[in-house]
Amino acid sequence: MKVHSALLLVSLLYAILFSWAGEIMPAYISAEGFVWLRILTAFTLFSLCSLFITDKAIDWRNDWKRFAVCAFFGTAANMFMFFKGLSMTKPINGAVLMLVTPLFVAIIEHWVQKKRPSATMTAGISIGALGAFLLMRGKGTQFSTETLEGDIWVSVNALFYAVYLVLAKKLANKYHAITVNKVMFGMGLIYIAPLGAIPLWHTAFTFIPGDIWLKISYVLFFTSFLVYLLNTYGIKHASGSMVGIYIYLQPLLATLIAVLLGRDELTAEKTMYALMIIMGVWLVSRKYNLKMSLRPKKD
Repeated sequence: MKVHSALLLVSLLYAILFSWAGEIMPAYISAEGFVWLRILTAFTLFSLCSLFITDKAIDWRNDWKRFAVCAFFGTAANMFMFFKGLSMTKPINGAVLMLVTPLFVAIIEHWVQKKRPSATMTAGISIGALGAFLLMRGKGTQFSTETLEGDIWVSVNALFYAVYLVLAKKLANKYHAITVNKVMFGMGLIYIAPLGAIPLWHTAFTFIPGDIWLKISYVLFFTSFLVYLLNTYGIKHASGSMVGIYIYLQPLLATLIAVLLGRDELTAEKTMYALMIIMGVWLVSRKYNLKMSLRPKKD
């Protein structure tokens, strides 16, 4: 249940991100500058947290390449493409395009780990994807030549994020989640500095209104620091496919939030689509024994 709770919280935090990110970029901060600020903040927070944990020394000789690759695909390139894309397309388009991530994860796991997706997993991914797509179809998706470049950025981001979900598992199994993220964000900070440092330096912070500052703070803490901490925990105790399938819950949670706020209404159709998403997540999750010990594994 701890794994499910962590991944559910990740989906909830991300469900809020799409619309708020569009309000921040590019009006107040460029995508490049915002990504560098996000990575810098996460690296600082993980570094501070690392002072309060005890973990084994990093085996740089054997693990530096995997750290470097995961940092590129999971922090620097992933975040840059995601935010660059959101600054050039509609938030709803970005949310829809992220639904291909579980499919990418299944393909990459098959290629890297020689693991063929089971019929149950394939059915779960398909049913969940269809339910999520149908749920979001009526919310204003508008793919056009105007959004094409941004849509491509978000799509490639989904692929890169899937690569990270698969490759980071070995690191998550070997080191503490805080250690893994401190190193990845530290490397990511170097990767993205040539693109983000100067735009962030020239950002007119004094002209950013208070409500935008609150949304920036949300992105920096919740969807940078906390989300990656929870994701690493999920990757350690489940598979990349298990973590990825929870992306399908993001549109469901976004709809429920809108209903609670009185901005949307719950219909029979939306209820059916929601049940399809839940069914898809259940089919994938039942394949894994999540009752395993949650203690760190020893070599």
